[in-house]
Amino acid sequence: MTGLRFLLAAAVTLTAQQTFAQLPQTRITSVFPPGGQQGTTVDLTLGGGTDLDELDQMVFAHPGITAVQKLDANGNPVVNTFAVTVAADVPAGLYDVRVRGLFGISNPRIFRVDALPEVAEIEPNNTLIQATPVTMGTIINGRSNAATDVDFFRVSVKAGQTLVLRSEAEKIDSPLQPMIQLFNASGRRLGESRRILAQEAAIVFTAVQDEELVVRVQDAVYGGGDQFVYRLSFDSRPLVDWVSPALVVASEPTSVTVYGRHLTNGLPTERKLNGQPVFQQQTTIVPGSNHNPVGAGATAAFADSFWWNGIEGNLVRIGRTERGPIAEASETADQPTTLPFEATGAFAERSDDDIFRFDAKKGEAWVIEVFAQRLGSIADPLLFVERVITNADGTVTYNRLATEDDDKQNPGGVDLPTLSDDPSFRLDVPEDGTYRIRLRDRYGDTRGDPRLNYRLSVRAPKADFSLVVFDAFPSADGKLPVTTGAVSLRKGGSYDLAVYAYRRDGHTAAIQLTAENLPAGITCRPSVIGPGQTTAKLVLTAAVDAAEQLVPINIVGQSGNADTAIKHAAQVATLIHDPVNGLPRTARLTELLVAGVMKDEQPFTLVVDATNAEFGQDQQLMVPVRIEKRNGFDGKVDLSFYGIPGEVDAPNFAIEPGQTRIVARIYFKENAPPSTNTILVQGTAAVPYRRNPWQSERAKIKVTEADATVVTQQAAVATADVGLKDAQQQVVTLTEQVKTLAGELAAYTTQQLKLRDDFAKAVAEQQTSIDALAAVQIKLASVNATVNSSVDEINVAILAVKEVAAAADEVAKKLDTFNQGAAELAKLVATTKEMEATKANEKTVAESEVLNKTKDVEASQAALAVAQKAVETATQAKAAADEVLKKADEASKPNNVNVRVISEPLVLTIHAAPAKLTAAVPDAGVIKRGASVPVKVTIVRKNSFAANLKLTLVLPEGITGLTAEPVDVAADQAEGTLTIAAAADATVGDLANIVIRATGDFNGRMASTDVPIAVKVVE
Repeated sequence: MTGLRFLLAAAVTLTAQQTFAQLPQTRITSVFPPGGQQGTTVDLTLGGGTDLDELDQMVFAHPGITAVQKLDANGNPVVNTFAVTVAADVPAGLYDVRVRGLFGISNPRIFRVDALPEVAEIEPNNTLIQATPVTMGTIINGRSNAATDVDFFRVSVKAGQTLVLRSEAEKIDSPLQPMIQLFNASGRRLGESRRILAQEAAIVFTAVQDEELVVRVQDAVYGGGDQFVYRLSFDSRPLVDWVSPALVVASEPTSVTVYGRHLTNGLPTERKLNGQPVFQQQTTIVPGSNHNPVGAGATAAFADSFWWNGIEGNLVRIGRTERGPIAEASETADQPTTLPFEATGAFAERSDDDIFRFDAKKGEAWVIEVFAQRLGSIADPLLFVERVITNADGTVTYNRLATEDDDKQNPGGVDLPTLSDDPSFRLDVPEDGTYRIRLRDRYGDTRGDPRLNYRLSVRAPKADFSLVVFDAFPSADGKLPVTTGAVSLRKGGSYDLAVYAYRRDGHTAAIQLTAENLPAGITCRPSVIGPGQTTAKLVLTAAVDAAEQLVPINIVGQSGNADTAIKHAAQVATLIHDPVNGLPRTARLTELLVAGVMKDEQPFTLVVDATNAEFGQDQQLMVPVRIEKRNGFDGKVDLSFYGIPGEVDAPNFAIEPGQTRIVARIYFKENAPPSTNTILVQGTAAVPYRRNPWQSERAKIKVTEADATVVTQQAAVATADVGLKDAQQQVVTLTEQVKTLAGELAAYTTQQLKLRDDFAKAVAEQQTSIDALAAVQIKLASVNATVNSSVDEINVAILAVKEVAAAADEVAKKLDTFNQGAAELAKLVATTKEMEATKANEKTVAESEVLNKTKDVEASQAALAVAQKAVETATQAKAAADEVLKKADEASKPNNVNVRVISEPLVLTIHAAPAKLTAAVPDAGVIKRGASVPVKVTIVRKNSFAANLKLTLVLPEGITGLTAEPVDVAADQAEGTLTIAAAADATVGDLANIVIRATGDFNGRMASTDVPIAVKVVE
């Protein structure tokens, strides 16, 4: 490696300093925890990102991993959190996870599935005292929250037990460079390991006694933030260090040897890694149909490989080939081989050279290709190709034919890191003889490690290609490097995707690009990677009425004719991060290209009619461009062409406010390179953009509902208040009634007592009369009057009788009066008693009513309090709704953002011109209306063209009234005169972009060439 990874990183860093505000697009930087156990459910939270408005869906590439939005106790969504369930049958491995929200589908991040229980790191654990206790057989999901963050863990082991600490950062899209250290209880360091690019940190330690160990984790270069996640397993599972050969035949099972530490069923070897013995174990790998590329670097798009997880806890990248058998590098000085061949090896020792010797015939061609970085190895191979010359005296010398370091192809340029450290060379055999390939690690003088493995392929040339599409988000001006993103289309919008071709073995043909499995509402005009070129754009376009959707699509490339067609699906790459934490701009492969349509609309659309045209050098093309504006936008749009090759004039232009159409000019100059080019029209404008106006609309509805609720609750308060007052009045009335009844009852009681007294007096008086009568009767009894009595005695007796009779009569009268009075009194007593009982009952009823109405008052008071509380709550809700509306209105106020819009592509092929034209226009091109001028055209044929030509006048759109009869120029003629006539109503003024065109049959194709002329029409 010649520092290319870091030179590219620096270039991107310098160009990325300037940023532009863009339309929002959902993007995520991390998820936490970054993994989960098979058969469990875990709460997954977004660690960071941009434009995460209204996320409602989390999507995984594997159907066995599902997610639902997490809700709080009130049933409201927990911000940026989903409950993720991993089915028990989901294989251990790496899977893409994305989220979907108001601003579309996000870029993917990796979610790791494993078999062990998992727990999240608990802060604080920055000191030894705070060390988090961990149980063996557990995976910790952690994060470096800041540059100085350190995480401590404690784990207990038994004597003879092996602790395997394995970290994962590179595999899960993390820029963290973990350094893990293992200490015993006394603080003595027992082991240390750190990440080196794609090689993860790991420690293996076997305890000699029962003890508690301490593990310290930190970023080796002091990085931190939401992206800096890691996984650290505490277990006793085997640790696979490398596999040999790290290459299998795609069509059949392949026997390999697995090397690693703590391989419980392995055989010992003589090697050690970090002081621990390395064991070996034979196994058979069946490639099957496992093509999941998730987690492999972007350069792996150009090397067939897959993840092998045949030993639990380990993911190993294995190469795949259609050719066998597979040789392994020998430890001898030279290893004889027979062409063609596949081989694998490793730079296990310092200054290790692996040499492969073979015989070849003059005129043969062989492609020698080394794979290391593309298979995830950190080896940096140097390739030497030499001819072995045996001299007459028996001595051997070596004639160096090639010294190769890095790959010569970098189709992704500064955008997609596709330049690898893997060298290659085409050997065109100059003489019959013996040749050799010598491989060594670029840093072999200072390092040697059996994990520095490689694959060597020597094959006959076969023209072919591989494709990778970069699922990324273009910059606001289309000039800066693309950023992390995904295909999220606005309605009526477009999204351009860069497709890169890695050409092999002299493949130079055009590659036709198409998109497959497009849903209704999304279209994609075919595009072309021209002959010898390595990239072109595909543009996905969403109809204005396209449904909100999310679908996987495929990009396919095909070259050659029907008989020799080569067709490949494109791999998909995503950007992980720009240069950060000592790491270069990094991209990886992803499983799917997902296209989504969001709710938002694109402010304007550029429309260019489909054109697959063929033009020649020295020829003009006029391109009509229409604009469809939306949501009140009518600002100026600056336009330019993208993808214009050298020696082609394509001036920038603009559509002004009020305009909906313009015609642009492309002129292919005399030295324009013959080629096929995919050209786009791109427009940029400052657009007053409203972010999430639907939030404001929903907030307005909530405010209206809150207003109605307040009114309703206020009405309820009024009703409750009326009810309370009515109940209170009834209590007052009933209380007065009880008081009145109490008075009446008291009066009846008094009357009753008086009647009783009167009756008692009457009885007493009657008794007096009776007593008087009795006295008279006694007196009468005492009178002794007989016939013999004297007159006085008789008179006394008669008087006594009279008194008795009078008394008896008086008593009888009084008795009669008494009886009458007694009857009346008894009747009055009964009536009074009845009235008293009635009033007493009425009083009891009234008192009961008072109690009931008092309860009604209490109930009315409670209802009023509830209604008043409801008014208070509704008023608070109204205030909250008003505040939400205020914020929503503020957030959705139009703010100018720089919007870049691209058209669908034009595919233009430039051919060599049949001739060079010059034109002599009299009077500097001035023509009066109603007049005509002869224009002499001189023709210099070239490029072996020798046929007839026809001269014609070609007018741009908007110019009328100029005509010229075509003129034929014979093959043996070099001049022709075209007469241009101006009608009486011809367009007046300096008229631009008028050309005279010469057209003729050029080897079976009608070829043209132009000469621009200046014309001014005057009255």
